[in-house]
Amino acid sequence: MTSFAKLGFGLLTLALFGAGCIQFTGGGTEAAKLGVFKSIDSAKSFEHSVALPTPQGVGSIASLGVRELVMDPSDRFALYLGTDENGLMYSYDGGAGWTQVREAALREGRVRAVAVDPSDKCTVYATRGQRLYKSEDCSRTFQSDTYVDPRQEVYLTDVEIDWFNSQVVYIANSEGEVHKSMNGGDTWQLVYRANGEINDLQIDVKDSRVLLAATAKRGVHRSGDGGVTWQRMLDDRLYPDLENIERTFELEQDKSGSYTWVSTEYGLALSRDQGQTWAPVVLITPPNQAVIHAMAVDANNGAHLIYASGSTLYVTEDAGVQWDTKRMPTTGLAGELLFDPSNAAVVYMGIAPVEKSPGIF
Repeated sequence: MTSFAKLGFGLLTLALFGAGCIQFTGGGTEAAKLGVFKSIDSAKSFEHSVALPTPQGVGSIASLGVRELVMDPSDRFALYLGTDENGLMYSYDGGAGWTQVREAALREGRVRAVAVDPSDKCTVYATRGQRLYKSEDCSRTFQSDTYVDPRQEVYLTDVEIDWFNSQVVYIANSEGEVHKSMNGGDTWQLVYRANGEINDLQIDVKDSRVLLAATAKRGVHRSGDGGVTWQRMLDDRLYPDLENIERTFELEQDKSGSYTWVSTEYGLALSRDQGQTWAPVVLITPPNQAVIHAMAVDANNGAHLIYASGSTLYVTEDAGVQWDTKRMPTTGLAGELLFDPSNAAVVYMGIAPVEKSPGIF
Protein backbone atom coordinates (compact mmCIF):
# COMPACT_ATOMS: atom_id res chain seq x y z
CA MET A 1 0.00 0.00 0.00
CA THR A 2 1.57 3.20 -0.52
CA SER A 3 1.64 6.99 -1.31
CA PHE A 4 4.42 9.38 -0.49
CA ALA A 5 3.27 12.96 -0.91
CA LYS A 6 2.67 15.34 1.95
CA LEU A 7 -0.60 15.08 3.81
CA GLY A 8 -3.30 17.33 2.46
CA PHE A 9 -6.93 17.57 3.36
CA GLY A 10 -9.77 18.89 1.24
CA LEU A 11 -13.52 19.14 1.48
CA LEU A 12 -15.92 16.98 -0.43
CA THR A 13 -18.20 18.98 -2.68
CA LEU A 14 -21.03 17.58 -4.71
CA ALA A 15 -22.31 19.53 -7.68
CA LEU A 16 -25.32 18.75 -9.78
CA PHE A 17 -24.86 18.78 -13.53
CA GLY A 18 -27.61 18.46 -16.10
CA ALA A 19 -29.96 15.49 -15.78
CA GLY A 20 -29.27 14.64 -12.16
CA CYS A 21 -25.63 13.66 -12.72
CA ILE A 22 -23.31 14.01 -9.74
CA GLN A 23 -19.60 14.80 -9.94
CA PHE A 24 -16.91 15.20 -7.30
CA THR A 25 -14.87 18.36 -7.43
CA GLY A 26 -11.15 18.40 -6.80
CA GLY A 27 -8.23 16.76 -8.53
CA GLY A 28 -6.25 19.01 -10.83
CA THR A 29 -5.73 20.09 -14.40
CA GLU A 30 -6.44 16.55 -15.57
CA ALA A 31 -9.42 16.14 -13.23
CA ALA A 32 -11.56 14.42 -15.87
CA LYS A 33 -8.88 11.77 -16.40
CA LEU A 34 -8.21 10.65 -12.83
CA GLY A 35 -10.06 7.97 -10.87
CA VAL A 36 -9.59 4.32 -11.86
CA PHE A 37 -8.76 2.67 -15.18
CA LYS A 38 -9.25 -1.06 -15.80
CA SER A 39 -7.71 -3.33 -18.42
CA ILE A 40 -8.89 -6.84 -19.29
CA ASP A 41 -6.20 -7.47 -21.94
CA SER A 42 -2.93 -7.28 -20.00
CA ALA A 43 -2.68 -3.47 -20.11
CA LYS A 44 -2.95 -3.26 -23.90
CA SER A 45 -6.03 -1.06 -23.50
CA PHE A 46 -7.90 0.51 -20.58
CA GLU A 47 -11.45 1.58 -19.83
CA HIS A 48 -12.27 4.37 -17.40
CA SER A 49 -14.02 2.68 -14.43
CA VAL A 50 -15.47 5.69 -12.67
CA ALA A 51 -19.27 5.24 -12.40
CA LEU A 52 -20.81 6.54 -9.17
CA PRO A 53 -24.46 5.40 -8.89
CA THR A 54 -26.54 7.69 -6.65
CA PRO A 55 -30.26 8.36 -6.06
CA GLN A 56 -29.84 11.46 -8.26
CA GLY A 57 -28.33 9.54 -11.15
CA VAL A 58 -25.02 8.06 -12.25
CA GLY A 59 -22.14 10.35 -11.40
CA SER A 60 -18.39 9.95 -11.72
CA ILE A 61 -15.20 9.70 -9.66
CA ALA A 62 -13.13 10.79 -12.67
CA SER A 63 -11.87 13.88 -10.83
CA LEU A 64 -10.58 12.02 -7.77
CA GLY A 65 -6.85 11.57 -7.25
CA VAL A 66 -6.04 8.01 -6.17
CA ARG A 67 -3.31 7.12 -3.65
CA GLU A 68 -4.44 3.67 -2.49
CA LEU A 69 -6.16 0.79 -4.29
CA VAL A 70 -6.51 -2.56 -2.55
CA MET A 71 -8.46 -5.75 -3.15
CA ASP A 72 -10.31 -7.83 -0.57
CA PRO A 73 -8.13 -10.97 -0.18
CA SER A 74 -11.26 -13.14 -0.18
CA ASP A 75 -13.18 -11.39 -2.97
CA ARG A 76 -11.41 -10.21 -6.11
CA PHE A 77 -14.38 -8.04 -7.10
CA ALA A 78 -14.26 -6.01 -3.87
CA LEU A 79 -11.97 -2.98 -4.22
CA TYR A 80 -11.19 -0.14 -1.82
CA LEU A 81 -10.01 3.26 -2.99
CA GLY A 82 -8.12 5.82 -0.92
CA THR A 83 -8.32 9.28 -2.46
CA ASP A 84 -6.40 12.54 -2.17
CA GLU A 85 -9.22 14.69 -0.84
CA ASN A 86 -12.44 12.70 -0.85
CA GLY A 87 -11.81 9.95 1.65
CA LEU A 88 -12.64 6.29 1.13
CA MET A 89 -14.59 4.65 -1.70
CA TYR A 90 -15.39 1.02 -2.43
CA SER A 91 -16.66 -1.18 -5.26
CA TYR A 92 -18.11 -4.68 -4.99
CA ASP A 93 -18.27 -5.33 -8.73
CA GLY A 94 -14.70 -5.01 -9.93
CA GLY A 95 -14.83 -1.25 -10.40
CA ALA A 96 -18.04 -1.11 -12.45
CA GLY A 97 -19.57 1.17 -9.82
CA TRP A 98 -18.20 3.01 -6.79
CA THR A 99 -19.73 4.03 -3.45
CA GLN A 100 -18.45 6.50 -0.90
CA VAL A 101 -18.50 5.32 2.72
CA ARG A 102 -21.08 6.90 5.02
CA GLU A 103 -18.64 7.68 7.83
CA ALA A 104 -18.36 11.49 7.85
CA ALA A 105 -14.67 11.56 8.78
CA LEU A 106 -13.83 9.29 5.84
CA ARG A 107 -15.81 11.28 3.28
CA GLU A 108 -13.06 13.90 3.07
CA GLY A 109 -9.29 14.14 3.37
CA ARG A 110 -6.56 11.78 2.23
CA VAL A 111 -6.83 8.07 2.91
CA ARG A 112 -3.28 6.76 2.56
CA ALA A 113 -3.77 3.09 3.43
CA VAL A 114 -6.51 0.46 3.59
CA ALA A 115 -6.41 -3.17 4.74
CA VAL A 116 -9.13 -5.85 4.68
CA ASP A 117 -9.10 -8.72 7.16
CA PRO A 118 -8.33 -11.90 5.15
CA SER A 119 -10.49 -13.99 7.50
CA ASP A 120 -13.41 -11.55 7.81
CA LYS A 121 -14.21 -9.39 4.81
CA CYS A 122 -16.40 -7.10 6.90
CA THR A 123 -13.44 -5.93 8.97
CA VAL A 124 -11.71 -3.03 7.23
CA TYR A 125 -9.00 -0.64 8.45
CA ALA A 126 -8.28 2.77 6.89
CA THR A 127 -5.87 5.56 7.78
CA ARG A 128 -6.49 9.28 7.61
CA GLY A 129 -3.97 11.68 9.08
CA GLN A 130 -2.83 10.44 12.47
CA ARG A 131 -5.90 8.21 12.95
CA LEU A 132 -6.62 4.57 12.21
CA TYR A 133 -10.28 3.78 11.55
CA LYS A 134 -11.81 0.31 11.86
CA SER A 135 -15.08 -1.08 10.55
CA GLU A 136 -16.54 -4.42 11.59
CA ASP A 137 -19.76 -4.13 9.61
CA CYS A 138 -18.58 -4.00 5.99
CA SER A 139 -17.78 -0.26 5.98
CA ARG A 140 -21.20 0.84 7.25
CA THR A 141 -19.67 2.42 10.35
CA PHE A 142 -16.10 3.04 11.52
CA GLN A 143 -14.49 3.41 14.93
CA SER A 144 -12.42 6.59 14.79
CA ASP A 145 -10.16 5.91 17.77
CA THR A 146 -8.66 2.52 16.89
CA TYR A 147 -5.33 4.33 16.98
CA VAL A 148 -4.68 8.06 17.33
CA ASP A 149 -1.16 9.49 17.32
CA PRO A 150 -1.03 12.46 19.73
CA ARG A 151 1.36 14.38 17.44
CA GLN A 152 -0.65 16.47 15.00
CA GLU A 153 2.15 16.58 12.43
CA VAL A 154 2.46 12.77 12.25
CA TYR A 155 0.44 10.77 9.73
CA LEU A 156 -0.01 7.04 9.28
CA THR A 157 1.50 5.71 6.07
CA ASP A 158 0.43 2.05 6.09
CA VAL A 159 -1.65 -0.59 7.83
CA GLU A 160 -1.14 -4.35 7.43
CA ILE A 161 -3.01 -7.36 8.85
CA ASP A 162 -1.24 -10.62 9.71
CA TRP A 163 -2.73 -13.31 7.45
CA PHE A 164 -1.90 -16.06 10.00
CA ASN A 165 -3.60 -14.29 12.91
CA SER A 166 -5.74 -11.34 11.90
CA GLN A 167 -5.82 -10.03 15.45
CA VAL A 168 -2.24 -8.95 14.78
CA VAL A 169 -2.19 -5.56 13.03
CA TYR A 170 0.76 -3.31 12.16
CA ILE A 171 0.79 0.40 11.36
CA ALA A 172 3.65 2.59 10.13
CA ASN A 173 3.95 6.36 10.24
CA SER A 174 5.80 9.38 8.90
CA GLU A 175 8.21 9.34 11.86
CA GLY A 176 9.52 5.91 10.88
CA GLU A 177 7.73 4.05 13.64
CA VAL A 178 6.08 0.64 13.51
CA HIS A 179 3.32 -0.06 16.04
CA LYS A 180 1.84 -3.50 16.63
CA SER A 181 -1.50 -4.63 18.04
CA MET A 182 -2.13 -8.20 19.19
CA ASN A 183 -5.87 -7.72 19.75
CA GLY A 184 -7.33 -6.20 16.61
CA GLY A 185 -6.42 -2.62 17.45
CA ASP A 186 -7.59 -2.45 21.07
CA THR A 187 -4.07 -1.79 22.37
CA TRP A 188 -0.77 -0.95 20.67
CA GLN A 189 2.95 -1.33 21.27
CA LEU A 190 5.77 0.59 19.58
CA VAL A 191 8.06 -2.11 18.16
CA TYR A 192 10.46 -0.15 15.93
CA ARG A 193 11.86 3.26 15.01
CA ALA A 194 13.45 3.38 11.58
CA ASN A 195 14.61 7.01 11.80
CA GLY A 196 12.75 8.38 8.78
CA GLU A 197 9.38 7.95 7.12
CA ILE A 198 8.25 4.41 6.35
CA ASN A 199 6.61 4.34 2.95
CA ASP A 200 5.45 0.72 2.88
CA LEU A 201 5.15 -2.37 5.07
CA GLN A 202 5.07 -5.95 3.77
CA ILE A 203 4.14 -9.11 5.68
CA ASP A 204 5.80 -12.11 4.06
CA VAL A 205 3.36 -14.56 2.48
CA LYS A 206 5.31 -17.65 3.61
CA ASP A 207 6.06 -16.60 7.19
CA SER A 208 4.00 -13.82 8.75
CA ARG A 209 6.72 -13.20 11.33
CA VAL A 210 8.87 -11.79 8.52
CA LEU A 211 8.25 -8.07 8.01
CA LEU A 212 9.81 -5.67 5.53
CA ALA A 213 9.70 -1.89 5.83
CA ALA A 214 10.57 0.37 2.90
CA THR A 215 11.92 3.65 4.27
CA ALA A 216 12.30 7.01 2.59
CA LYS A 217 16.02 7.42 3.31
CA ARG A 218 17.40 4.31 5.02
CA GLY A 219 16.59 1.40 2.72
CA VAL A 220 14.65 -1.77 3.47
CA HIS A 221 14.52 -2.96 7.07
CA ARG A 222 13.67 -6.57 7.93
CA SER A 223 12.34 -8.37 10.98
CA GLY A 224 12.15 -12.15 11.24
CA ASP A 225 10.38 -12.31 14.59
CA GLY A 226 7.22 -10.23 14.26
CA GLY A 227 8.88 -6.89 14.87
CA VAL A 228 10.95 -7.72 17.96
CA THR A 229 14.30 -7.22 16.21
CA TRP A 230 15.17 -5.52 12.92
CA GLN A 231 18.07 -5.29 10.47
CA ARG A 232 18.81 -3.02 7.52
CA MET A 233 19.01 -5.31 4.49
CA LEU A 234 19.09 -2.92 1.51
CA ASP A 235 20.91 0.40 1.78
CA ASP A 236 23.95 2.30 0.53
CA ARG A 237 26.25 0.71 3.12
CA LEU A 238 25.54 -2.83 1.94
CA TYR A 239 25.29 -1.89 -1.74
CA PRO A 240 27.63 1.12 -2.16
CA ASP A 241 27.69 0.88 -5.96
CA LEU A 242 23.91 1.37 -6.23
CA GLU A 243 23.44 5.11 -5.83
CA ASN A 244 20.21 6.10 -4.04
CA ILE A 245 19.22 2.47 -3.44
CA GLU A 246 18.46 3.49 0.16
CA ARG A 247 15.53 5.66 -0.97
CA THR A 248 12.83 3.00 -1.11
CA PHE A 249 9.13 3.31 -1.79
CA GLU A 250 6.93 0.29 -2.53
CA LEU A 251 7.21 -3.43 -1.76
CA GLU A 252 5.45 -6.20 -3.72
CA GLN A 253 5.52 -9.99 -3.38
CA ASP A 254 3.97 -12.89 -5.28
CA LYS A 255 1.86 -15.45 -3.41
CA SER A 256 4.64 -18.06 -3.36
CA GLY A 257 7.04 -15.66 -1.65
CA SER A 258 9.70 -16.45 -4.24
CA TYR A 259 9.85 -12.91 -5.63
CA THR A 260 9.99 -9.77 -3.50
CA TRP A 261 10.32 -6.48 -5.38
CA VAL A 262 11.06 -2.98 -4.14
CA SER A 263 10.99 0.31 -6.03
CA THR A 264 13.77 2.75 -5.20
CA GLU A 265 15.20 6.01 -6.48
CA TYR A 266 17.93 3.90 -8.11
CA GLY A 267 15.33 1.75 -9.89
CA LEU A 268 14.02 -1.72 -9.04
CA ALA A 269 15.61 -4.34 -6.80
CA LEU A 270 14.61 -7.98 -6.45
CA SER A 271 15.01 -10.48 -3.60
CA ARG A 272 14.60 -14.25 -3.96
CA ASP A 273 15.09 -15.01 -0.24
CA GLN A 274 12.37 -13.04 1.57
CA GLY A 275 14.29 -9.78 1.66
CA GLN A 276 17.60 -11.03 3.04
CA THR A 277 19.64 -10.22 -0.08
CA TRP A 278 18.86 -8.03 -3.08
CA ALA A 279 19.95 -7.57 -6.68
CA PRO A 280 19.34 -4.59 -8.99
CA VAL A 281 17.03 -5.17 -11.94
CA VAL A 282 18.13 -3.95 -15.37
CA LEU A 283 15.60 -1.46 -16.73
CA ILE A 284 15.27 0.20 -20.11
CA THR A 285 16.15 3.51 -18.48
CA PRO A 286 19.56 4.04 -16.80
CA PRO A 287 19.87 3.89 -12.99
CA ASN A 288 18.42 6.90 -11.16
CA GLN A 289 16.48 7.97 -14.27
CA ALA A 290 13.17 6.12 -13.81
CA VAL A 291 10.73 7.79 -11.41
CA ILE A 292 8.62 4.76 -10.50
CA HIS A 293 5.21 5.97 -9.39
CA ALA A 294 3.54 2.57 -8.89
CA MET A 295 4.11 -1.13 -9.50
CA ALA A 296 2.31 -4.47 -9.18
CA VAL A 297 3.38 -8.11 -9.32
CA ASP A 298 1.37 -11.03 -10.68
CA ALA A 299 0.36 -13.13 -7.66
CA ASN A 300 0.85 -16.37 -9.60
CA ASN A 301 4.05 -15.42 -11.43
CA GLY A 302 6.48 -13.30 -9.48
CA ALA A 303 8.61 -12.69 -12.58
CA HIS A 304 5.65 -10.85 -14.14
CA LEU A 305 5.68 -7.21 -13.03
CA ILE A 306 4.25 -3.93 -14.28
CA TYR A 307 5.40 -0.48 -13.24
CA ALA A 308 4.51 3.07 -14.21
CA SER A 309 6.97 5.88 -14.86
CA GLY A 310 5.75 9.15 -16.30
CA SER A 311 3.47 8.49 -19.27
CA THR A 312 4.69 4.92 -19.82
CA LEU A 313 3.88 1.49 -18.43
CA TYR A 314 6.70 -1.07 -18.38
CA VAL A 315 5.92 -4.81 -18.31
CA THR A 316 8.21 -7.80 -17.83
CA GLU A 317 7.33 -11.49 -17.67
CA ASP A 318 10.87 -12.72 -16.96
CA ALA A 319 11.99 -10.63 -13.96
CA GLY A 320 13.49 -7.86 -16.08
CA VAL A 321 15.32 -9.78 -18.80
CA GLN A 322 12.97 -8.23 -21.36
CA TRP A 323 10.62 -5.27 -21.08
CA ASP A 324 7.58 -4.21 -23.08
CA THR A 325 6.29 -0.64 -23.01
CA LYS A 326 2.75 0.70 -23.22
CA ARG A 327 1.37 4.23 -23.19
CA MET A 328 -0.65 5.42 -20.23
CA PRO A 329 -4.33 6.03 -21.05
CA THR A 330 -4.18 9.47 -19.39
CA THR A 331 -1.72 12.28 -18.73
CA GLY A 332 -2.21 11.81 -14.99
CA LEU A 333 0.29 9.70 -13.04
CA ALA A 334 -0.30 6.17 -11.81
CA GLY A 335 -0.80 6.32 -8.06
CA GLU A 336 -1.57 2.59 -7.76
CA LEU A 337 -1.38 -0.57 -9.89
CA LEU A 338 -3.10 -3.85 -9.09
CA PHE A 339 -3.31 -7.26 -10.76
CA ASP A 340 -6.39 -9.46 -10.37
CA PRO A 341 -4.87 -12.49 -8.54
CA SER A 342 -7.17 -14.89 -10.41
CA ASN A 343 -6.62 -13.40 -13.86
CA ALA A 344 -3.44 -11.44 -14.57
CA ALA A 345 -4.94 -10.06 -17.78
CA VAL A 346 -7.03 -7.81 -15.52
CA VAL A 347 -5.09 -4.77 -14.33
CA TYR A 348 -6.43 -1.87 -12.27
CA MET A 349 -4.74 1.52 -12.20
CA GLY A 350 -5.52 4.44 -9.90
CA ILE A 351 -4.54 7.87 -11.23
CA ALA A 352 -3.15 10.83 -9.31
CA PRO A 353 -2.87 14.41 -10.59
CA VAL A 354 0.49 15.52 -11.94
CA GLU A 355 0.74 18.75 -9.97
CA LYS A 356 0.44 16.88 -6.66
CA SER A 357 3.16 14.42 -7.56
CA PRO A 358 6.49 16.16 -8.17
CA GLY A 359 8.55 12.97 -8.38
CA ILE A 360 7.87 9.97 -6.22
CA PHE A 361 4.58 10.04 -4.33
